[in-house]
Amino acid sequence: MAVETMEMPLAVRRRATMDALAELAEGGLAERMRLDAAARVLRTARRAVDMTGRVMALPPVMQGWDPAATTAREHVETLTPRQIDALLAEGSRWAAALLRAEPELRRAA
Repeated sequence: MAVETMEMPLAVRRRATMDALAELAEGGLAERMRLDAAARVLRTARRAVDMTGRVMALPPVMQGWDPAATTAREHVETLTPRQIDALLAEGSRWAAALLRAEPELRRAA
């Protein structure tokens, strides 16, 4: 299998590196990753409910997102830090409960 690589011009690589360093230094990377994780929890929960057809109540912090109106990321950006913490914690518990209720999901892949 051939692997293609695209070499970026030195100036572009330098700018990308400087931007990444600034984001790391300012703490932006960690926050962006946290928001990405919270959005992924929402998307995964929505897909799991759709896939299983199981009526399994979402925790309150996971409710209220209308995927027809906004993306998961846009919704997460409206949440407070406390709500994001709760979403991440509750999302893990909810997923574990769903897997206990639907053990065949573990073998679906």
